[in-house]
Amino acid sequence: MNTPAQRFKGWSASDLAATDCWIFKASAELAHTSGSALQGWCQPVIDELRHGMGVAFIRGLGCLDESALRRLYLSIGSCIGTVEDTYGALYDVTDTGESHLEKAIPVSQTKADTSVHTDSSRLETHPRWVGLVCIRQAPVGGGSRLTSVVAVHDHLNKVHPELLSRLKRSFHRDVVTPGVTDREAAIEKNVFPIFTEANDGPTLRYMRYWIEKGHERIGKPLESMDTDAFNALDEALSNPKFRHNFAMIPGDILFIDNHKVAHDREAYEDDPTAPRLMARLWLNAH
Repeated sequence: MNTPAQRFKGWSASDLAATDCWIFKASAELAHTSGSALQGWCQPVIDELRHGMGVAFIRGLGCLDESALRRLYLSIGSCIGTVEDTYGALYDVTDTGESHLEKAIPVSQTKADTSVHTDSSRLETHPRWVGLVCIRQAPVGGGSRLTSVVAVHDHLNKVHPELLSRLKRSFHRDVVTPGVTDREAAIEKNVFPIFTEANDGPTLRYMRYWIEKGHERIGKPLESMDTDAFNALDEALSNPKFRHNFAMIPGDILFIDNHKVAHDREAYEDDPTAPRLMARLWLNAH
């Protein structure tokens, strides 16, 4: 007989700020560790992602050069899960100078505020964990934000149960995955709920812009109650009670559970001589 999975923990911004169980100190020597030794070092990180806050923040690697930092980051990620390479193993998050409002590109390729969201709007691609390593930060803005999906779900269930039910209906998403030719046909098939109930509690798949753009492109207008539900969700995801704000500096590595933790990046202004550069990593369960 299978034992039911334990429900994932919800947390508030003050909960996350009050503990350092999700913060891990590393040193340059870790770059020379591999195999079972690296797996052993990563085990507390994995445990925190699977059974704790769903967030792991590794600090202390700013002394590594970019090449060594990327190699170590990928090695740690490979201990956590299997690399999802839809956009390549390590996907550079940097401003291209273009706008997602004018061209079908991910918001990650711009310097705009991303709004609190989860990664991947493509039905077939749903990474369990998302990693981010800071190589260069922006001189102005670009801060990171995290929100517990479980806490927001439970909040909405108390204050807006009718709108939460709406968020469990299926919605189309626009498709910006490389190689897609018939975009409208792809959007018709790219349909799934915002909230679903998994064995370990609620899971969120949400980035409002791509839902609204997807419905617009295929001529299926959203209803007023849909907009009300999105507004309630956005308000909760960005509520200071739930959203923890922090900054990453060069050498910092962040991993989050993409099913249970939503994230955001504030808009930023670049230094043209040294543009902001992060590298993202998508991971599936082994």
